[in-house]
Amino acid sequence: MAADAAPDLHRPPQTRPPPPHGINKAYIINFTYYSIAMEEYQEKLIAVREYLREKSPQKMSISAISRNLEINRGTVAKYLDILRINGQVTMAHYGKSKLYTISERIPTASLFDYTTDIIVIMDAGARILMANKSFFSKFDILKERELVGTNIFKMGIDIFSDPSIQKNINRMIRGERFLREMEHIDENTNQIYSIKFIPTVSLDGNKNSMIALRDITDQKQTEEALSISDEKLRTIFKKVPSGILFFNESGNITNANGASLRLLGVDHYQDLMQTNLFDLFCRKERIKNALINGEIGEIEFICDFDRLKREKIMPTSKSGIAYFEASFTHISSETGFQEYAILFMDATAERLAKKELKFNEARYRSFFNDTCTGVLIYQPVDGGDDFVIKDVNQALEIILQVKKEEVIGKKLFVKFPDLPVRSVRQALNRVDSTGVPEVVPPLQYIKNETSPWLTHFIFKLPTGEIASFMMDLSEDVREEVTYRKMLCNENC
Repeated sequence: MAADAAPDLHRPPQTRPPPPHGINKAYIINFTYYSIAMEEYQEKLIAVREYLREKSPQKMSISAISRNLEINRGTVAKYLDILRINGQVTMAHYGKSKLYTISERIPTASLFDYTTDIIVIMDAGARILMANKSFFSKFDILKERELVGTNIFKMGIDIFSDPSIQKNINRMIRGERFLREMEHIDENTNQIYSIKFIPTVSLDGNKNSMIALRDITDQKQTEEALSISDEKLRTIFKKVPSGILFFNESGNITNANGASLRLLGVDHYQDLMQTNLFDLFCRKERIKNALINGEIGEIEFICDFDRLKREKIMPTSKSGIAYFEASFTHISSETGFQEYAILFMDATAERLAKKELKFNEARYRSFFNDTCTGVLIYQPVDGGDDFVIKDVNQALEIILQVKKEEVIGKKLFVKFPDLPVRSVRQALNRVDSTGVPEVVPPLQYIKNETSPWLTHFIFKLPTGEIASFMMDLSEDVREEVTYRKMLCNENC
């Protein structure tokens, strides 16, 4: 075929069906002519494109290209139209002339290779015309020549073997109503795909179809995790016994949980939303200054419910003073809107208990130190064989002539070996096991004539320790000894 006798280039030769049974000679000649024309078409199209690439960035006229490539001018013009439609060359007017240069843009077909989406284009018979690199990589297909012309339903790919997807593709091909997007789970890999179905038209006017697949497994897992986290946060917000308030830098409350209403004695959210946080608690300047200075952390709030009702700040069913332990923090926002969250709990009972405890401790310490009776507190150790001294009062220091720091932490029978170990140990163990107080007969801690004779009232404390009140009976004991000696002398 002559170089100038090109086929109709607006519509490149199409793939012809195989010859019917009983092939005749005329068909073979016609098919051979068609194959030669197809090859020449591809060669000349590539020659025009590569010539412009070599001359780039110089712009070339149709006549110059025709002259240098020795191709008919009209034929060159048709090739250039095809290349320009495909985005491979650009055209600029210079007077009445048209100047062409290789396009700096990426050809439309090449764009598919730059996306991670899996893309395949099919004809009206579901035969593959083109696929991008992601398709070859995903489905482990090595060569395009093994793919083009193959019916996509017969490739053994799980996604395209799904009857619902096949049905949707066929409806799209027939021009019927179809789903433009579906989701598919691969049973073998548990991968989740988003599938888009897009009807297209080729340059020669044939109706084609494009399928775009995107692996959305990670996206779905992230969405599911976020959904679970969001549900957990909502549950915590609703169920946590601590009050949670959200407020802006002006102190306007923007959100609150149910526990906040209960702690503040409010029935309706609206009543709380209309209250300014800084007016809700006493010493509001302290809260403001903490926010201004960025002192984010723990703080104690005092709420006077009677003041709230008296000044009509907030309707509340509670009365008196309440103490709240709170912690608050800044909430980051991309909009620049300053918002804070405060978590608080009622510490009134604990605060009053601590106050009562301090009072009782002061009262106990005053009694413990100022009483004229010696007090000894000890804890059983070694299975009751001995007792560690935990505390003594000033009266005991005077009675036993010892310093407090000399006896604290020492074992009773080690520190005072002259004690009648057996009888004292038995008495202390009985009180420890039964909790019934006992009185110990007079005894000496140190065996000498000047050492006092002491009687003990021992009892068990709620802490598990044993307390002993000792009284000095030295005079009584000595009088008894003197009296007995006198009787002995008279009898003797």
